[in-house]
Amino acid sequence: MLVFNKLSRQSILQVVSLRLNDVAERLKSRRITMDVDAASKELLAKQGYSDVYGARAIARVVRTDVLFPLAQKLLRGTVRDGDIVTIRVASGGNTLHIHDNHPADASVASEASALVEEN
Repeated sequence: MLVFNKLSRQSILQVVSLRLNDVAERLKSRRITMDVDAASKELLAKQGYSDVYGARAIARVVRTDVLFPLAQKLLRGTVRDGDIVTIRVASGGNTLHIHDNHPADASVASEASALVEEN
């Protein structure tokens, strides 16, 4: 049996930063950058780390709490090419909030809905 030592808080935050950098790389071609504060990274670390499974769930938490909501905002047009995406802890402290930079674009939203309905 292989036993791993518990990760330090700093190591967990480094894993969070690596996963966020993966998302940032995906956005690079659209010239979109992310502004993620320390409190948001702490929340991702808290939600994605467990003493039993270590940091394995961090990738899932970043995907579900950052990547998926960001993709929805891109489809709705509230985040567009060249934007800076601001990610903060929402009031209540248990979720992240990705700020909209633009009002929803009705034409983009209807096209996205049509694509979803086709599939």
